[in-house]
Amino acid sequence: MRNKLPDLQNHIFEMIEKLNDDSLVGEDLNREIKRALAVNELARTAVQNGALMVKAAETLYGLPVSDKLPLIPPSPLPQPVFFDKKKNTWVSMPTAGENGG
Repeated sequence: MRNKLPDLQNHIFEMIEKLNDDSLVGEDLNREIKRALAVNELARTAVQNGALMVKAAETLYGLPVSDKLPLIPPSPLPQPVFFDKKKNTWVSMPTAGENGG
């Protein structure tokens, strides 16, 4: 399974649509409510896990990463680098002395 956050959003909206179905009553409604609560808890866990992964990447590499860029760029440099979209190339991270910090 290779689901992404937009897939999760679709599942959540499907659950909302089911819960808004006026013909859903009694035990069928209760079953959908329980299912929606379970989906909500799983979605919360998935989002928290994703946030943790982003935080770890920020901590390790100094910048946020996305699925569009490799986690570790192909670079022989010993210092961290990041992809500069304006320059369309990999550039070295400035050190504290180079950036006035």
